[in-house]
Amino acid sequence: MSKPAGLRGRRSQCHWSIRMFSVADRYVFTEWLKAFALVLSSMFGLLILFEIQDSFTDLVSYDATGGQILFYYAILAPSFLTVTLPASILVSILYALGQLHRANEFVALRAAGMSVFRVTRSIWLASLLISGGLWYLNSSLIPWSVEQSNQLITTLRQDSEAKILDSDEIGVVEGLAFDNRRENRMWFINRYSEYKSQAFGISVSIMDEERREVRRVMARYGYFDEDLGYWTLFDGRERLNDPDTGRERWPPFERLDAKDLTDDPTLMLLFGKRPKDLSFFQLRRITDSFTQEDNPNVLAYEVRLQALMASAASCLIVAGIAIPFAVSGVRTNPAVGVTKSIGLFFVFYIFTSVLNAFGREGALSPEMAAWIPMVAMILLAYVLMRRVR
Repeated sequence: MSKPAGLRGRRSQCHWSIRMFSVADRYVFTEWLKAFALVLSSMFGLLILFEIQDSFTDLVSYDATGGQILFYYAILAPSFLTVTLPASILVSILYALGQLHRANEFVALRAAGMSVFRVTRSIWLASLLISGGLWYLNSSLIPWSVEQSNQLITTLRQDSEAKILDSDEIGVVEGLAFDNRRENRMWFINRYSEYKSQAFGISVSIMDEERREVRRVMARYGYFDEDLGYWTLFDGRERLNDPDTGRERWPPFERLDAKDLTDDPTLMLLFGKRPKDLSFFQLRRITDSFTQEDNPNVLAYEVRLQALMASAASCLIVAGIAIPFAVSGVRTNPAVGVTKSIGLFFVFYIFTSVLNAFGREGALSPEMAAWIPMVAMILLAYVLMRRVR
């Protein structure tokens, strides 16, 4: 029994529509992907050139081989993804959709009954996947890239200095101070050699719960044994003090295995660096080791850590802002959408910087300081998409 012609026609039209939508998705995605790959490679190239201009002379002065120089830039490159991915999505969406409009292809797809979201859903999906990938990279590859590149250039510099300087003068950090409030210990080290992993001129104050000094250990030099997890000190003296009676003793020592002094000097050195110069792993190590109550300086590192985690959502947010501006701007002038979206993201970064400053001062929690701008942009993207739908 043959099927009615009307039913065959409707099914044929349905199959044709599905095929058309599938072709439309692939076409829009391909046009965007070509622009995205071009912009991403261009931005990567520019950042590499800027980095070469900044560090190549230093690498040569450290007597780095050609292989070491290439390896340095290879392991440094992934750290650029945090900056290049959101910017590349923004520029590529504005360019690709602008091209579709100029060729009247976007108008034709809308005339076929497809909404803005339906036309651009392949770009939305790609942006979502890139955001998920960036979240993973921020907690794995990118921190490794930052740490390994910094370690490599530090090693090259120290090896170069070892040829002309005494070993005690290589990689020296002057005036290293650290307050471990959780364990009630306060450190001051005159000089710490990262090259020899030795400290010189050590003074450690051990306090009671009322922050009264009950013991002070002073040594000419010492080192932290990573395997044993405590300090070994040499040629020093202890000050044993009873804060209630005021009595004190000063017994000397030639060698002291201070099993109660477990503060890792590498953690002390991290506290001396700016939060933005540290990797995700290093920030996590600080925030896992101490709380704001233990050390007020931890707050700045918590804000930076939350900001890195929130930055992964920026790729999806960029798509949510760029698509409606690209669509609405080209009705009059393609430059209108571009200008509006770039201006909006400038305001967004100013807003983010202000909230991060509030977070570092304690006026906002680190989570709120990092995520409020992201949530605000998500809501704005939703409103803009509703308007152009």
